[in-house]
Amino acid sequence: MSNVTTIRRFLRLLWAMGIVALTGLAVPDHIGGQASAQEAPAPRTAAPIERLGPSLHRVGNVQVNTATKEASVRGVVTEASVLEFVAVTKGGFKAYESALELDTNAINFNVALILIGVDPARSVPPTRQFDPAIPQGDAVEMWVEWDESNGRRKVRVEQLIYNKQSNTTLPEGPWVYTGSVFVEGAKAFLADIEGSLIGFAHTPATIIDSPRPLPATTDGNDVLNPALNLKPGTAIQLTIRALPR
Repeated sequence: MSNVTTIRRFLRLLWAMGIVALTGLAVPDHIGGQASAQEAPAPRTAAPIERLGPSLHRVGNVQVNTATKEASVRGVVTEASVLEFVAVTKGGFKAYESALELDTNAINFNVALILIGVDPARSVPPTRQFDPAIPQGDAVEMWVEWDESNGRRKVRVEQLIYNKQSNTTLPEGPWVYTGSVFVEGAKAFLADIEGSLIGFAHTPATIIDSPRPLPATTDGNDVLNPALNLKPGTAIQLTIRALPR
């Protein structure tokens, strides 16, 4: 199944459940189809896929490179003191527990990931928060960049999360695309409702989760890595790369 077909199915499901407007279904016949430029869409609206070059596209504020299988989006460091999430949407409800707030909504973020090659059909998301089962899905890797006085700094996302009990950051390695879940009775795409994009506490709402086992104690021990000296409001760029299956 092509990426465009997967995107169409995802958006039509959202529309059928009343989550997005019919006008949000503007997906070109080919991934490289031309669509007019527009500002970042309001939450609960799917942006058209805009072609910027042979392999470059934009979905709202998310930049996509289908040649390198990378998606990038800007954001800021939050003021959260305890973490369960790496990133939430702009204005996302879970920002108080997230390291980053990204300039996107969940629907555009998900479409951008499908464009770089992940497939919801292979995803097995958690069934509840702190689910001890390991989430499954297509593997991705992620890093964050920001400007410092001596130049541009780039770190893997795992280095953002510091556990005060073990005095370590998350183990380096892939993350998995779980795709969030739909709650049909409530007409809810949970990532869109909560604003949860990337997490490590095994929750069904996130679109990307950590395949690492949960620590023995999960309450209040994870914080933004103090060694990075990242201040609230610092502008960052998050990049996600789909890994070979």
